[in-house]
Formats: sequence, structure tokens, C-alpha cells
Amino acid sequence: MSISTFNVWFDPFFSDRRYQAIADLLAADPPDVMVFQEVTDVAHENFLAQRWIREHYLSASVIGAGVGTYGMLLLSRVPVSAVRYTGLPSDARRGFLRAALLVNNARTVVCSVHLDSGKRSAPLRERQLGRIFRALDADSDAVVLGDFNMRDRENHLIERPFRDVWPTLRPGEDGYTEDTSINDMRYDNTGKNRHVRFDRVLLKGQQWRPESITLLGTEPISPEHPRVFPSDHFGVRCLLSARPPADP
Repeated sequence: MSISTFNVWFDPFFSDRRYQAIADLLAADPPDVMVFQEVTDVAHENFLAQRWIREHYLSASVIGAGVGTYGMLLLSRVPVSAVRYTGLPSDARRGFLRAALLVNNARTVVCSVHLDSGKRSAPLRERQLGRIFRALDADSDAVVLGDFNMRDRENHLIERPFRDVWPTLRPGEDGYTEDTSINDMRYDNTGKNRHVRFDRVLLKGQQWRPESITLLGTEPISPEHPRVFPSDHFGVRCLLSARPPADP
């Protein structure tokens, strides 16, 4: 099962071109499950206008109203038995969107998250992550992915039995998903250098084994716009393989 997460950046700067670039990146090797953060109405319309998405994916989204001007989108071509959105204690109306999937006659929960941002919000992120983990206590197999807004010094907040897939598979590699050494658009927007791994994939349970994890959107959208990238974040794509069932 392949999964991906992408914070698509809500800003209108080149938004139509950027959202199409993200869709094209994903269409080249479509993940089974995709989650997106900072999804505006414009982004939502763009993704659902893609024929390959309309024809093959179920969608669930929460945008506007009680969650602000942008929200989250989940797309799955794997059968879905239930979807639920849960608000979190937040200064930015954040929450998590989870879907129960049926794969190989077994249940796996995929949970899209977008935690509060900023260094001062570290205590709040700790509360938010604790709420998410507790909500998944009863699920033996779960994937939590999205924009955690966590610095490395917060890594201790990732509690067993969850494990962070990037350092599991690629120890010693930074895996920065905001990287101004590459993403000129991110630097141009803020004027600050940043090298952080905000976007992550966490895995729990014995049903799935992580096989690979890569970054998406690390190139400009076109040669004509060398300082415009698909988003201010890089996306993350992860491949999970099903473990053989245990002997009875």
C-alpha cells in the first residue's frame, strides 16, 4: 500500500499552477491513499477536477466553517468503511481526519494530521499528539501522517508503539520537508533559512512493514519559473508492504 502526504500551501501565489504540479507529480505513480493539508476551496476543486482522481478515489474533506479558510483532504482507492474528523485543542482550529480502510480483509486506520505551528506551540503539540495517540489506542494497525510542525527536539513525543518511518528506513539522512537550501520559494516568502522535517509518516502495528520513503516536489514547477515550487513544503511518499499472516 502506497501513501502520501502533502501540505499544499494555502497562499494564492501561483496556486493553480502549483496545485496542478502536485497533481501531476502524484499522477505519475498514484498512491493508494493521499492526504493533504492547507487545502483551500481552490485546491479542493483542482484536485477533484483531475479525471484520474474522480474515477478511482473516494474523497473525504473538512474545509471552511469551524476549521478556518483551509483544511484537509483525504483520497483513497482502497475500500473505506468509516471516516471521522476530530477537533483538537488548538489556537488555529486544527484537528485530525481519519479513515478506516479494509485491506486484505483487515482494518487499518489512516489518520491525517496538521498540528499547530511555531516554537511556542510545542506544549500544545504535545497535547495534540497525545489526543491523537489515545484516539487510536483501540486500533492495532494505524498510520498517522501529515504536517506535525515538530522540530527534532520534540521527537520524544512519538510514543511506542508508533515509529517514525523516515529515520527507521533512512537513518542519518535529514529528510527536511522545509528546506530553503533547495526551495527558493520558501526562502523568498519569509526571508529566513529553514531546515526542518515537519512532514512525517508514523506507523503502528504488525500488518504493514515500511519498504521505502521519499520526498515529493523538490523541483521547480517549470524551467520558466525556477523559483516557484509545488509548495513551501515537500511532500512525502511511503510504500508499505503487507506482512504475511501469522501461523495459527
